[in-house]
Amino acid sequence: MTSCIPQTQNVYLKDLDLRKRMAHQVVDKRRVYLACRVIFAGDKAHLRRPKKVREEIEKRPFALGSLTHDLGIEKVVEILRDLLERRVFESELRAKVEFPELFHSSPDQEVQREASEIDAARSTAEALEEIASAEHDSGESDDEFGEVVKNETKTVQPTPSHIVALPSLYPTYIPYRAQHLILNETQRILEESCFEFFQKWLPGVLEEREWDCASSAELTKWTRLLAKKSNKVPAEAFTLGKTPLTEVLFATNKLRHSAVHRLSTTARGIQDLIKSAVALAFTLGDHKRASQLEEMSYELDSKIKAMDLNKNALENSATAGLEEIQRQREALDKKEKEVIASMMKNDQENKALVGALLEDSVSRILQEKTEVEDELKVERDENGGSDS
Repeated sequence: MTSCIPQTQNVYLKDLDLRKRMAHQVVDKRRVYLACRVIFAGDKAHLRRPKKVREEIEKRPFALGSLTHDLGIEKVVEILRDLLERRVFESELRAKVEFPELFHSSPDQEVQREASEIDAARSTAEALEEIASAEHDSGESDDEFGEVVKNETKTVQPTPSHIVALPSLYPTYIPYRAQHLILNETQRILEESCFEFFQKWLPGVLEEREWDCASSAELTKWTRLLAKKSNKVPAEAFTLGKTPLTEVLFATNKLRHSAVHRLSTTARGIQDLIKSAVALAFTLGDHKRASQLEEMSYELDSKIKAMDLNKNALENSATAGLEEIQRQREALDKKEKEVIASMMKNDQENKALVGALLEDSVSRILQEKTEVEDELKVERDENGGSDS
């Protein structure tokens, strides 16, 4: 019987060690997936060869340097190959099965994020309205030197006063350099689409104005002119759905104003602008450019989802960290009270001890004094008696 106890302990320790290693592997896999999801998307999600996977990692030392430093590039490549072979990067459903905790958000988080998006959209709409109004009043519409209009809003999640407030990571913004590139290229594509439409259906207007290329006029001029001349174009020239032509045309004004006036816009707001561009290109029958713009919208949507997933993981991790700090703080507060209470208790005990000692001392002193006085009285009585 006794020989079985060490064996049982060994089995338990081995099982515990195995579970720890598996937990570490899950954490490492989750970290690699979050860091590399935006990289291994589209065609790159089909990579399998270690050399190609490694090349993609080594191309981005700034973004992935801490990951490869902590885990080692060989382990990162090994984890990536495993995820790629199991097609986790290709399928969000597979990713949810692999990492369910990454896709979980509390109802409060969802409400706060939606509120932040709404606030940012409202702020952007007000800024665009001011820009449009100012340009209409001044007749100015060709300002190519507008300053960046900061429009980022950061909210703080409401938390009890004794807990550190966690800043919100929403709404989602992409770097302004990327936004500027996307909106400028989208505007350029639409200007080319409008120019080719005029070449085909309204060549006389181009000759009259001496516009010989897409850059001859900016987007808002193209759309305003097309709205004005649309009655001279055959109905079959437009591919219209339920949305009126003028609404499709002028929806892209926001795109132009955001690009020219450097208005910082949320990632979802940028996606909406691209969707309005897709609608215009499709309406003009330019299916090639509409397809390009749809692909840009898809890429942006993919990156937004990856950013949101990463933000979700960061918020959950930070929340867990703050909760642990709060538990430690409560434990320290309790310990602090115990230390103070112990001090006060010991002081009271010491005080009581000193009081008892003093009482004993006083009693002893008084008793000794009485005894001395009694002895002296006896001596006096004895001496007095002998004298008589």
